[in-house]
Amino acid sequence: TAADGETTAEYNVTLNVALGNNTDLAVFTVNGSDVQDGDSVDLDAYTTEVEVVAEAVDPDATVEVSGASDLLAGANDLVVTVTAADGSVVEYNVVLNVALGNSVELSSFQVNGSDVQDGDVVELPALTSDVEVTVETVDPDATVEVSGDSGLVVGENTLTVVVTAADGETTAEYNVTLLVAANSDTSLATFQVNGSDVQDGDVVDPPSGEILVHKARRVGQLDHGSRSGRTLDESECGDH
Repeated sequence: TAADGETTAEYNVTLNVALGNNTDLAVFTVNGSDVQDGDSVDLDAYTTEVEVVAEAVDPDATVEVSGASDLLAGANDLVVTVTAADGSVVEYNVVLNVALGNSVELSSFQVNGSDVQDGDVVELPALTSDVEVTVETVDPDATVEVSGDSGLVVGENTLTVVVTAADGETTAEYNVTLLVAANSDTSLATFQVNGSDVQDGDVVDPPSGEILVHKARRVGQLDHGSRSGRTLDESECGDH
């Protein structure tokens, strides 16, 4: 403002303040405990997510968190990415170690499509030699071994399912008794005399001098071998 009190002029200067490059974290916690870049956090078995708090020192910086959910047994990478106001980027890494599970529970156990449980008895028809066993565990990382589902015999057979937990130490055994009924079928699948089919009540007149040889096979049995021949008369026997 000039001395006359009327004349004025305005002068403007632009002050350019550089954007900050601070990528430091003021707060970094996992499930309420302080952590820093390179740390490892041990978590209970079957933990699937953690609570992460990450706040930058510079309020103009941005923070992005990844790897805090959908956790699996073993090592999981938690990554916090801080982008400073000027675009500078720094990553903070923490390993989340989820303990291996010890669950040996079954979510499904079936024999020939029917639900069973440890200690059950399953009755099976005669001549049953094997069964279809379906087993699923609660923990998908557990392993299952099935024995006794084939080579069944008449009477009691033991079906055994052994589950080993993901930790490799915890095991459980599930047993089911497979009771195969005795075969009550007395019918014949094959009945022959000298190679000719016969049935109950038939009369067979063999040629003179021949031996009657029969072959019979019950239902569910293998064929018995047959033989044929003839008797020797006195003139063929000779002196002894």
